[in-house]
Amino acid sequence: MESASPVVKVPATPEYVLDVLLEQSRHEWSKSLNLSEEEEIPVTLDSPLDTLFEACQLYDSAVISIFTKDWLGLSESDWAQVVSGSQMHTVRDFCERIAVRMTMPVISLETFIGRTCRPASAFLTIRSLLQEAGVDVAEIAPSTALSKMTRRHLDLFLGPIAKLAPGVLPTVQVKRPVWDTNWIGTAAILYYLLLGPLSVGYGTAAYLLFMFVFGCLVLAAYATKERNPVRVRFGNLRTFRDLSELIAQRAAFQA
Repeated sequence: MESASPVVKVPATPEYVLDVLLEQSRHEWSKSLNLSEEEEIPVTLDSPLDTLFEACQLYDSAVISIFTKDWLGLSESDWAQVVSGSQMHTVRDFCERIAVRMTMPVISLETFIGRTCRPASAFLTIRSLLQEAGVDVAEIAPSTALSKMTRRHLDLFLGPIAKLAPGVLPTVQVKRPVWDTNWIGTAAILYYLLLGPLSVGYGTAAYLLFMFVFGCLVLAAYATKERNPVRVRFGNLRTFRDLSELIAQRAAFQA
C-alpha cells in the first residue's frame, strides 16, 4: 500500500449537497459550541427549504450565506448565482442550483493481490488527502491511532475526509483546554459589561487599567483559538482502519 489513491472529481448531485450540509452543520455546532446532539429534524429533497435551514441551525440570511459557502466551498459569485433568479421553495430547488456549481469526490478503486478492496482504497485516499495538505504520512498505517492526527488536523477530517462519505462519521466530540477561546471570550464580555461602567467613575488611571486588562483577555482569546484540542473523538473510531472501513460503506467508488 505504498501508492496514493487520488480522488476523482465528478459533478455533484443534489443528494450529495444535502448530505454535506447536514453533516457539516452537525459537526460545526458540536465542535464550536460543544452542543450535545439534539433530536434530528428529518430533511429530504422535497422538504420546504426552511426545514433545511432549521435542521442546520441557520436562522438568518447572513448566517446562511456565510456557513453554506464555507461548508460547500462556494465562491461569492457562485453564491450570488444560487440566490438569484426565481424563488426557491424546496430543498431540491436549493441543492440543484448548488450541485451544478460544485463537484463531489469519488475514490479510485484499487486492486490488491488480484482483488479490489474498498476499505484499502479508502485508506489510501485518506492518506493522500492528508499528504496533499502537507501532513507527513510516512508513519500512517491502517493500525495507526487517529487521536494524534485528529487533534492536529481536525479541519482535514471534518472537511475533505468527511466529504468522501458525508453523513457517515459520528458526531465529533472535541475537548479543549479549560481556558479555551469560549471561556476567555465570555470572561472578556462579562468583564467589559460589569466593570467597564464602574471604571469610568474612578478616573483615567482606573479606566486605562480596565482597558489594559480587557485587551489582554481579548488577545488571550485569539491566542487560544489556534491551540490544538486536548482530545478529539469520532464515536468508537480509534484507528485509520476503523475510519477507512466506515468511509468505504458509503463512499462512491470508480474502477
